[in-house]
Amino acid sequence: MILTRIKKFIKYIFDNKILTVPVIVLVVIGIVSAVVWRLSIASQTVADFFVNTVSFGIRFVLTHLTYYLPFSLAEFMLYASVPLVLYLAVNFIFKIIYVRHKSRAAVFFKGIFRFIAFLGGFLFIFTFTLGVCYGRTSIDKIMEKTLANQNIKFERRLLSTDDLADSLEILIGEANKTADNIKYIYADTGSTQMPYNLSELNKKLNESYKNLLEKNNFLKRIQAKVKPVVASIEMSQMHITGVYAFFTGEANVNIDFPDYNLPFTAAHEMSHLMGIAREDEANFTAFLVCLYSDDNYIRYSGLVNMIEYVGNALYSADKDKYNQLMGGLSYVIKNEMTAYSIFFDKYRNTKISKVASAVNDTYLKAQGQEQGEKSYGLVVDLAVAYLLDVYGK
Repeated sequence: MILTRIKKFIKYIFDNKILTVPVIVLVVIGIVSAVVWRLSIASQTVADFFVNTVSFGIRFVLTHLTYYLPFSLAEFMLYASVPLVLYLAVNFIFKIIYVRHKSRAAVFFKGIFRFIAFLGGFLFIFTFTLGVCYGRTSIDKIMEKTLANQNIKFERRLLSTDDLADSLEILIGEANKTADNIKYIYADTGSTQMPYNLSELNKKLNESYKNLLEKNNFLKRIQAKVKPVVASIEMSQMHITGVYAFFTGEANVNIDFPDYNLPFTAAHEMSHLMGIAREDEANFTAFLVCLYSDDNYIRYSGLVNMIEYVGNALYSADKDKYNQLMGGLSYVIKNEMTAYSIFFDKYRNTKISKVASAVNDTYLKAQGQEQGEKSYGLVVDLAVAYLLDVYGK
């Protein structure tokens, strides 16, 4: 009985030309993509294969197609999608209402299958640009082999309070050196000023990625371009400093945030573009990129951002030690942090930030990152291990 109904439905579908070849292809592609996506999360071998082959090729092409656009194509598409979706929805409803009664079912199913086909294409882009990257071999395992050739031991491990304190001391020492060379400071806020525009920052970060990967070859480099977001204030309200648009291959940054966030955030989003999906690893990659830069302000950005991560971890473990060490910060960095706190106060408790946080948390957990939004802070494990093993206590 059920098989008979299925056969009739299939015959109805093809007799009324509801399924076209492009629709069928996209639906099949979507199913295959979903299978590959889940397999890549479950198996590092599968993930590593696709990350270094199909995924790299698609990311490379998308990035180069949008590279020379002076604006974020992803942001433009987002705005354009709103009236487009409304138009398609209204048009679909009117077709169903005004078409002959016998043809209504055909129009309905044709619209449904086209929507499923669109989802299939979207899932393909997501899977092979970002989805498979979540299951790849972790960055510490890859770098462990790379650094071993330099006689440096690097291993992610359980951290003690002393580990956190020692690494924070290293960070503060390095950050104070860079702060001594900061010449541009906004008089009204106390925030430091990036001494060049976003285009120049982009060139410097690409050069820094090149420097890093020549010595630590843990990913395939793609020449990337950082794009400013027009709706940066709205992003600030959602507590978002940057976003990687996988469907256009663009690294987008919030230009409303204080300048010292820009280099670190841009390097973070660029790492997603190059196949680093997990947030803690993207933060760690951004930190390394900043350290390997020849530019003082980019190094400053990476060091100050990491002081905040490691400092928060130490504060939770030993407040007295935290206060003691943070008291040794350069006045430039102290003013920077005070200015940031004042800046962020106006966005601290927005309702939309809670919604955005919940959505991001759910998304990250769906990609196998069990810690959800807390995974950003897991960069402390990687950074501390690196600082203690490379810089020494």
